[in-house]
Amino acid sequence: MKSKSLPVIILIALFAAAFSAVASAPEKQLIGYRHEGVKRGERLPNGAKDLGGGLLSDEDYGVTRFKKGKNYMLWLERIVERNEAGVPSWEVRDVLSFGKLKKNQTFLFSHSLPCRENEMKNLDLIVLAEFAPKTKTYKVLKAWQANVEKEKFESVSIEGIVCR
Repeated sequence: MKSKSLPVIILIALFAAAFSAVASAPEKQLIGYRHEGVKRGERLPNGAKDLGGGLLSDEDYGVTRFKKGKNYMLWLERIVERNEAGVPSWEVRDVLSFGKLKKNQTFLFSHSLPCRENEMKNLDLIVLAEFAPKTKTYKVLKAWQANVEKEKFESVSIEGIVCR
């Protein structure tokens, strides 16, 4: 009996690994994607809709929210050139993907960030927070640091992060 269950377990493990690779493939396909800057609400040639973004402390980098199909994403991008009019061309360096956010959930980052980390402003901090309309406060759910040296999003502890 044990010898018959081993191939089934191996098959399940292989299927799970293949599914995991397929599930993360779209994000990996975006790394290196280049596009000219667009206005909020416009679509890129690849079909992703720009939901707004902002520059980081190193202003050659930015974080932008995009939606493509049912997938919501944060892109860490680097300016690679500017055209004659000064419009930047961006290259995607890292991607975080999410399902649809709940009604009062939002991403807070960049110069409009109402959050402090250990009472200090951090323009490279990205926070997923839930707004409580009655108290007009934010509950921090998750947080990331945009590491421009590594060109990666890094998960960080939410301890010490306060958003007002």
